[in-house]
Amino acid sequence: MPVDIMGVKRRLLTLLQDVNLVNEYLKRFGPVINVKNIKEIKYGGKSAGISKTAPAVLKKPGAPAAKAPAQPAPEEAGEQDPIYEMSVNCPICGRTKITKYELRAKTQQVLQTTLLVPVYAGASGYATVDYTRLAITVCPDCLFASPDKKNFNYPSFTGTSEEKSSLSIGVILNMKDATEERKKALPAALGNPDYFKRERSPKVAIESYRLAMIRAQVEADLIQPYANYKLGSYMLKIAYIQKAEKLDDTESLVEALKYFEKSFSVSECTSEEIEMQVLYTIVALQIRLGDLNTANSYLGTFGKLLNERTANMKKDPSLTEKWIEKWQDKAKYLWEEREDLSIFDR
Repeated sequence: MPVDIMGVKRRLLTLLQDVNLVNEYLKRFGPVINVKNIKEIKYGGKSAGISKTAPAVLKKPGAPAAKAPAQPAPEEAGEQDPIYEMSVNCPICGRTKITKYELRAKTQQVLQTTLLVPVYAGASGYATVDYTRLAITVCPDCLFASPDKKNFNYPSFTGTSEEKSSLSIGVILNMKDATEERKKALPAALGNPDYFKRERSPKVAIESYRLAMIRAQVEADLIQPYANYKLGSYMLKIAYIQKAEKLDDTESLVEALKYFEKSFSVSECTSEEIEMQVLYTIVALQIRLGDLNTANSYLGTFGKLLNERTANMKKDPSLTEKWIEKWQDKAKYLWEEREDLSIFDR
């Protein structure tokens, strides 16, 4: 059977994330994927022949994550501000003119940690902004919170009308019923539009995600798609902030794992790409938390799914293996590196 060169290139690009490295790999090793060869290319320094991708100095396992250096204001650094403000209205209590911080397109180079939390770096003359801390919009009157503009009522594209919230009636009614509960959870923020202002402390940023989780939990209780996936993703953002502040993130990672396992067990993600991403994240979290037996078991699930898909493709050629293969390759790489927990600091 002939080698699928384009398929190999695609999988290598997923793992190496640099077309120059892919070309170097194929030149040296040919169209056969091998984890050890991938590591040699990616972290081999001069032996890879591309100085641009020389490995960064890694911390020893267990060392605290490096805290990002203080960033000067855009005007002080001579860089443009990548953030702009827009106003949205609360679908729960009716509060108007709530400030939402939006990230201008193509102003940041966005990479991901091993646990898929975005990391931002300024691009095209724009300042670097950690948008993770600003992503959640919170109503100061009822503390409804979400990172999604569409969960609020917001101006239409033309600005002449209002787009209504994408939340279901069930979620809106349940959120209204739970308003007093949210108010008791964070009384200091009530009626204070400056509480969640742009210069958010780590504490306030974490509080914003906790408020967003209240909404996502209501969605999970109503068995809505992606609800547990959202809960897990919010917990990973909280863990990321904690780690940056040199705080223990273990409990947050354990909680995130619980939500991702629930998401996968009930097959709530209608997108296969996201579902395979969830499976990868479960493997990654199990490795990070030291439960290698369970991680290996979930890793085997990729193989089972791939075998099933290969068989079904004989009957339905429109099916594809690409999402299973993509996230399986990433999970296999983590498994090969399982003894080196510094991979979670990259």
